[in-house]
Parts: sequence; C-alpha cells; structure tokens
Amino acid sequence: MKLNATYIKIRDKWWGLPLFLPSLILPIFAHINTFAHISSGEVFLFYLPLALMISMMMFFSWAALPGITLGIFVRKYAELGFYETLSLTANFIIIIILCWGGYRVFTPRRNNVSHGDTRLISQRIFWQIVFPATLFLILFQFAAFVGLLASRENLVGVMPFNLGTLINYQALLVGNLIGVPLCYFIIRVVRNPFYLRSYYSQLKQQVDAKVTKKEFALWLLALGALLLLLCMPLNEKSTIFSTNYTLSLLLPLMMWGAMRYGYKLISLLWAVVLMISIHSYQNYIPIYPGYTTQLTITSSSYLVFSFIVNYMAVLATRQRAVVRRIQRLAYVDPVVHLPNVRALNRALRDAPWSALCYLRIPGMEMLVKNYGIMLRIQYEVYWQ
Repeated sequence: MKLNATYIKIRDKWWGLPLFLPSLILPIFAHINTFAHISSGEVFLFYLPLALMISMMMFFSWAALPGITLGIFVRKYAELGFYETLSLTANFIIIIILCWGGYRVFTPRRNNVSHGDTRLISQRIFWQIVFPATLFLILFQFAAFVGLLASRENLVGVMPFNLGTLINYQALLVGNLIGVPLCYFIIRVVRNPFYLRSYYSQLKQQVDAKVTKKEFALWLLALGALLLLLCMPLNEKSTIFSTNYTLSLLLPLMMWGAMRYGYKLISLLWAVVLMISIHSYQNYIPIYPGYTTQLTITSSSYLVFSFIVNYMAVLATRQRAVVRRIQRLAYVDPVVHLPNVRALNRALRDAPWSALCYLRIPGMEMLVKNYGIMLRIQYEVYWQ
C-alpha cells in the first residue's frame, strides 16, 4: 500500500498540510493547556501552541507561516479582536523565525532528524526550548505592558519579576521540552501515516533485550496506580499519597522506564503522563496560604522531571546502541571484514544439531591466486 502520488506532491506546499494543520491542532491544544489562579492573576502551568509553531517552522520552513497566521486568527480573532490578534500573531512569527534561523545556522546538516539524537541535544535545548520561551515571555510582557494585549494583563501582574512570571516561564519551558518532540511526531504521522510502522520498529529496537513482558506489565501497572492517585480529588480521608508526594514518586519509576525501554517509548508516554498530571493539579495541590509558593515548586518539578526523564532516556538508548555496535564488531575480522572464528562459534552454538567439516586441499591457494581456479563443493545434509 502506497500514498497517493498527488498527495505526496502537494503535502509540503504552503497551501497543503502547512496551511491547515495549525487550524486543526490549535483547538485541541487549547483544551490541553492548563491555567491556574493565584493572588496576582492567572498563570500558565502547561502551554503547547508555541511548541506546535516551532515544530511547524522546523519541519516546513517558510511554508508554515501562512498556516500559522491563519490558525492564530481562526482561534483568537473572535476572542481578542483584530488588533490584539495581529499583535499576538506578530509575537509568534518573530519568535519562530528567530528560533528557526538560529537553529539552521548553528545546525546546518541533518537538522530535521527525529528527536533523540545526542549530537543535537545542546542546539535543540537552546533554540527549541530555552530561547523561544525566554523571548516569548519578554515580548508577551512588553506587549501587555504597552497595551497591545490588554485582555492578557491578568497574566502579567503588577511587577514583571514575581512568582507568577516564574510559573509562566517554567510552563513555557515544559511545554517546549515535551511539546516539540510530540508535535514533530504528530506532524510526521499526519504527513505520512506509514511513519507509525517505522516508529514502532525503532521503538522495539531501543528496548533493552532483557526486558520481559511481565516486567513491562508491572511497570505499566505501577504507573497507572500513581496516575490514579494523582487524579483522585482531595477529601477528608485523603492520605499523603493524594498529595504532590505521589508526583515525586513518578521520577524514579519513569527513570527506570527511561533506562529500560528507550527514548521513543518514554518520550511519548511521559508526555501523556505529564499532561494528565498537570491537568489534575487541583487534586493534589490544596489551596492554603502558601498555595502560590507550592504551585511554583510543583511547576519546577514538572520541568526538572521532564528534563531528567528525557535526558536519561536519550543517554540509555545511545549507550545500548554503542554496546550493540561493539558486540557486532567483535564478530567481524577487522582486516577482511568477514565473520571471524567467534562468529562461527556463535553460529554453531545457535544450531547445536549442525556439524563442522574441515577440508584441506594442498596447493589450492596457489592455483586460486595464480590461475583464478574456483572449487565447487557439493555436500548433503543428513538428519539424525
């Protein structure tokens, strides 16, 4: 089964997928975005639209700009009006162009490979996570301060440097750290549904060979139990496991998964786990006098946990790939690049019913080298 030739020809044009994807995905992300109310106003806990636009720009280049502009206007025009929507669109366009340009300049080769490549970690952390989040917060604060985003003044607060600003900044970092690989995966699947087959094949290769189905099932069961505890509403009978203490238990569990199951699986699974956990924050963070401080600490936990889990998954996957390559090279002769005696012993061990026959023909080597004589040997296999 193959994709339609016409679809393949037009899918990367500016009037193809790049034009419609933002308008279709942004309403879905609007339900995933999470807000919280504190004393100084409203704050983000999780924000995905910026990650989507960065991924669109990285994937489709300049062809993504019309679709991003259309998606913002379709989503925000009725809510904000023309001038505020135009200001918001300009902020996004400036950010994604600068991030895309900087990333392409400092990573000129193989810059669009899938996430998990250790050679691109530092460049992607800066140009796809830290820089866009910082620039977005600065431009957003400035636009709200001068009145270009009057309807978003409740997200700024009286002073630009306060706990609300810190929570917003951490939410942007978490959204980019989790959202950019997730949006990249979504775009590739929509662009070519057969990518799922390739992704699944890579996922299986990254899993540790010693992992058993029983171990994986127990790990999933423990993960589901922790998520269930985080989603249970607080009441008078709630225990410490109904608080953010359970959130801290996710880290060792996910680190175990990162070291055993590889980046391809853990990156998607952690994105789902984190979105569910953040969306249910009211169930494990009670409102009390230190609520804002506790929310700030919990928001930083989302960021730190996400970085540790993803980074450990990348390192563990890379380490397994290196070990497998070394093991593979150990069975090849470094001079003639043919299987060596160790490879022969392994083949005999894998097939214990086989037998090895050694033939020696005096003078055959001289005949082969001088006259190019080839020897054909016919043999029969007898089963016992």
